[in-house]
Amino acid sequence: MRNLYVKTSNTTRFLAKFAALQDRGAEEACLMVVDGSPGLGKTETVQWWATQQGMAFLRAKQGWTPSWMLRELLGELSVAPLRTFEQMYRQSLEALAARSRLATQEGALFAVVVDEIDHIARRTDALETLRDLSDMLEIPFVLVGMDRVRSSLTRYRQIGSRVGQFCEFRPLSPDDTAALVSGLAEVPVADCMLDFLHRSCGGYVRELKEGIKAIERCGRRNAGPVTVAMMAGQVLLNDRASGRPITVKE
Repeated sequence: MRNLYVKTSNTTRFLAKFAALQDRGAEEACLMVVDGSPGLGKTETVQWWATQQGMAFLRAKQGWTPSWMLRELLGELSVAPLRTFEQMYRQSLEALAARSRLATQEGALFAVVVDEIDHIARRTDALETLRDLSDMLEIPFVLVGMDRVRSSLTRYRQIGSRVGQFCEFRPLSPDDTAALVSGLAEVPVADCMLDFLHRSCGGYVRELKEGIKAIERCGRRNAGPVTVAMMAGQVLLNDRASGRPITVKE
């Protein structure tokens, strides 16, 4: 399977939401929440975007404290952290402001992406530190989590009032599936197999990639595009709900 990022309708929606955030009226409303069920490609998308744009990217941890978070942020910004929280907070403000100014001078975008925000969705001290940094600098912070993280974050009025955009990742459409298979699969795939894969993966990128690997194994043993008939009786992927294998049927 090819190692590349393929844009989907979720990518398009995410980029449009961030563009709308950039065009916000209230400068302090510079938080963006990205949510959706696990396996829909959120992390892959924000990592790709952060890399392409030179954004700061963090992954929240279970038990993250404000000091721990600032140490990781400073590491991402290539700044050696000082000892106290106050010192690290000042360093973070200075480093983020410098990166934001540089991006503006170069006509580029800058934001801080925090993935797995679920880990601190109920930690007001960590969330307030993120909010303070965002408020002070008016830099967008993109908070990425699973499907119920939106309600967890917005239950805090001081956080919810600063969310300028919400972006929900949705299951893959048939066109998304076709684009991903075309971009990732290293063997040709017939339309009948493409349709069976789309129905079997439930719209999840994770399961779709599992199916592509099975299709590739079949394709390397046979000539021509992989069809349903060619894979009949073989396991395509595992069902997310039951954990049972899904076998290709004609």
